[in-house]
Amino acid sequence: MSRLATRRNLISAAVVVVAVATVIALAVFLFRPADAAKGDPVEAGVPVALAAANVPAGTTLGVVLTLGSGTGAAWKDAAQGAAVAAHRFSLSGTPVTLSTADDRGTAEGARKAVAKLVSENVAGIVVATDGPQVRDALAAAADAGIPVLLPYDAGKIESAGPAWRTGPTAAQLSKALSAALAGAKRPLLIDAGGGAPDFVDVSASISFKPGADPEALAADVARRTGGAEPEKADGSPGRAPVTKPADAILLTGSQAQQATVVHALQSANVAVPLVLAPGATSPAFAAGLAEAGGTASGRLSTVGAGATDAAALRPDDSGRAMSGFLAGLRVLAQEPGAKNLTGDVPFAEVAHAADSRSHDAVVALVRAVSAAGSNDPAKVAQNLGTLVLGPADGVAGGALDFTRPDALDGEAVVLHLSGQDLGLRPQGSSGGAPVSWFARPAID
Repeated sequence: MSRLATRRNLISAAVVVVAVATVIALAVFLFRPADAAKGDPVEAGVPVALAAANVPAGTTLGVVLTLGSGTGAAWKDAAQGAAVAAHRFSLSGTPVTLSTADDRGTAEGARKAVAKLVSENVAGIVVATDGPQVRDALAAAADAGIPVLLPYDAGKIESAGPAWRTGPTAAQLSKALSAALAGAKRPLLIDAGGGAPDFVDVSASISFKPGADPEALAADVARRTGGAEPEKADGSPGRAPVTKPADAILLTGSQAQQATVVHALQSANVAVPLVLAPGATSPAFAAGLAEAGGTASGRLSTVGAGATDAAALRPDDSGRAMSGFLAGLRVLAQEPGAKNLTGDVPFAEVAHAADSRSHDAVVALVRAVSAAGSNDPAKVAQNLGTLVLGPADGVAGGALDFTRPDALDGEAVVLHLSGQDLGLRPQGSSGGAPVSWFARPAID
């Protein structure tokens, strides 16, 4: 080969390398979330194993779930993040066992679930559900002196026992909902069973009860947001648009009801921004939307903690911590014989839904056991109440300050829905389209 030909080949190769590097850099810039913090890049090899000293052999933590279709069942798959935390500790030889109990979505079931876990000598309990029955779980745990963490329930903590919320409060969520609607002059509330959130102003409201006709609702909403009603079955024209149309929609209700309404509104080409109640961050909403035939859209938003998968793209400590959680999730999904919390389904089938909130609750309890050097619930509760945990402790979501009952250190944020698959977790065999929530910068 001549020197000229060799030089031409080297130049061509260099051009290809520069072009590829440019594409990669552009992709990183375009898909980096808006709230990404400046700092060192996320390391390629984020540690998966978590270690904790002085954790006694035989330490067991309880997880209360709502199985079936009862109140709170929307979180049963999200709660599988607890299994990820336990497995990450097991990789370093830290002995942690998880025991689960089903509260059946009822007050009696909640008390029985806690009684079962108390009989198994758990050091603490993660109540990985929401709804009225949570009060009964807290009361039963208080009677037994068992510390409780609440990653999903935003209701007021009415318990004389040691209990902490690790997610946003109802007041924080209402504040974030107001921020999500801040640009709207005439927001319309569709009450599909959730009522009107406190401190959120709307100009009008529509009630949508279970079993009602979603197409009729969508036609009415289309008219209220500036569109014309479709032609009626008898050929007569629909009603004309209102003179002062709504410019945003707030939708409350169960995850199933929200999914039904969203699909109907999308089918009717309702184009105004749609803000969903906080329960939309549960896997049940994404599954319900896919089943109904709806699509993930940038016009859909909700509110919650910023502990979403997209946080792993941040080039800071919180990004590394979320990357560690997701790496642990992938490792467990590939583990032969790994099961979900109830042991009836391979973990790989729920890995698409397991979230960091339940993971962080287990991490916090293990840190408290470690600080106490004991799995005695009273000592665990006492030590947990002194801890402030962050990314360095394995917490993948926001920092947690357990010197106060509402431990989440930070405000709720506005989250936007995307159908983009970040490729950070297996999707399971459900066949539903992947969805991701992206956080806007935190509200002031």
